[in-house]
Amino acid sequence: MVMLLSLLRTATSLTQIHQIHAQTLIHGLPLQTHLIPKLIDLHSIDYARFVLDQTPSPTDFSWNSLIRAYTVHGSPQNSLFLYLKMLRSSTKPSNFTFPFVLKACSTLGSVLEGYVQWGQVEKARDLFEEMPMRRNVVCWTAMINGYGKEGDFVEMLSLFRQMLVSADEVQPNAATMVCLLSACSTLCNYEVGRFLSVFIDVNKIPLNTILVTALIDMYSKCGDVEKAWRIFDGVSCKNLPSWNAIITGCVQGGLLEEAIDLYRHMKAQSVKPNEITLVNVLSACAGLGALELGREVHLYLGRNGLDLNVILATALVDMYAKCGKIDDACLIFVKTSEKDVALWNAMILGLAYHGDGRDSLAVFSQMVRAGVQPNDVTFIGVLSACNHSGLVEEGRVQFSSMADKHGLSPKLEHYACMVDLLGRAGHLKEAYELVQNMLIPPDSIIWGALLSACRIHRNLELADKISETIMASQDPNIGFCILLSNIYASSGRWKDVARVRRQVKEKRIKKPSGCSWVEVDGVVHRFVVEDTTHLKSGEIYGAYEILVNHLKAEGYVANFDFIANNINGM
Repeated sequence: MVMLLSLLRTATSLTQIHQIHAQTLIHGLPLQTHLIPKLIDLHSIDYARFVLDQTPSPTDFSWNSLIRAYTVHGSPQNSLFLYLKMLRSSTKPSNFTFPFVLKACSTLGSVLEGYVQWGQVEKARDLFEEMPMRRNVVCWTAMINGYGKEGDFVEMLSLFRQMLVSADEVQPNAATMVCLLSACSTLCNYEVGRFLSVFIDVNKIPLNTILVTALIDMYSKCGDVEKAWRIFDGVSCKNLPSWNAIITGCVQGGLLEEAIDLYRHMKAQSVKPNEITLVNVLSACAGLGALELGREVHLYLGRNGLDLNVILATALVDMYAKCGKIDDACLIFVKTSEKDVALWNAMILGLAYHGDGRDSLAVFSQMVRAGVQPNDVTFIGVLSACNHSGLVEEGRVQFSSMADKHGLSPKLEHYACMVDLLGRAGHLKEAYELVQNMLIPPDSIIWGALLSACRIHRNLELADKISETIMASQDPNIGFCILLSNIYASSGRWKDVARVRRQVKEKRIKKPSGCSWVEVDGVVHRFVVEDTTHLKSGEIYGAYEILVNHLKAEGYVANFDFIANNINGM
């Protein structure tokens, strides 16, 4: 035995170990306690496990050696399973056992997370369920985040509820709440998002900058910009993500002036904007027609060495097109080498809205030849191009090709474009049949497009049919009601004018105030009808009177063909 022990200590290969092991088995010598650590030193852990399993009563040293080896060599799951087997044996854990078991638990949380990062959520869940010890908050959060990446919001919430009542006795932390709030933001689920916000307050979960940003983002994307703003104002040290979250929320909520004000205030606080900031500011500029500020952002990109990637290029094309600078939009488009479907769409739509229908269709043809698959937005641009240029037959062909060639089902916007195209060209019967055969219920925009065509072509019979549909609605569009009454007034049907006006009053339909924006020296000014709150309103109305007088002097006469003076109170 002494000789075999000496040979075991000096052995340097598995071949020698095999020979020594065979001799111990033949002679029944108890050398397993020495054999197991030697095998571990030679990185033959599976062999060491085999020896342990064949040993009738392993010592705690043998158990601990192998548990340590599994943990150190990146097999935390095997380490914990071996620990469970040790608990069922006659050998009890010692102070040398627990450090490696706890380290295995910590490492196992990362391995769970690793499966999630690679998109193998079910494997992560299997590992999660098999964990023999109490799972910590890292493991629970990794699983919740995994289902979030899969878009499985229901399972995320289910796992969160299990976490709160599990025997693990673990409480969610800021990272857990960020995962859940992000999912609420993506789905615009205000009800659950608000519950999570209250949960954070009630359970006094510490608010770090990431969690605060997640709350701002959730409230913004769920439409409660006021609450998002209150949280943002309460942050003493605002970082770039929190600025981006509130600016994005304002843009998505239609608060474009507020978004631009925030951008200026952010720069004044020496917070450097990034791509997310600039894309949102460009979107606000596009909505307001704020060309000067849009150019300022464009110059900022060049001066600060920011790459003009496809996302920023798309935002610039959209901004220049909507601000009336279609040549600048085309230049950006041409200079961008890597074009995705969003950039193609921005160019197609921009040209269409500028009345360059044939150029828009030419860009669409280039897009198809480039192998880029068009989507729903693409065909809104294509059909708008046909509409603005009166290309009726081309519009019919493109509308049919959506399903036939590209497998796309027409949405309300596509039907509206076709109805408007056919109606303007005088094909009212075809337009009406298209509406009647729609696969989805028509909305007020479609009825309005058809009603406008009735006004242009003085088709009172069809207007009467549309009138029944519009006025039967619980909340008719006031603009369409006025249009309908003007059609009747132009034909002297005053009883129908009075009927429409009466129904408007009965339904308590209110006309929203008209609003416009003007950019002067990079500052956007907002005006509503009969607004006198502007500091220079006197000068503005004085200039307006001068313009009106000049027009009259040049012989301008307003067209009141479709205006009924006796319904101005509508």
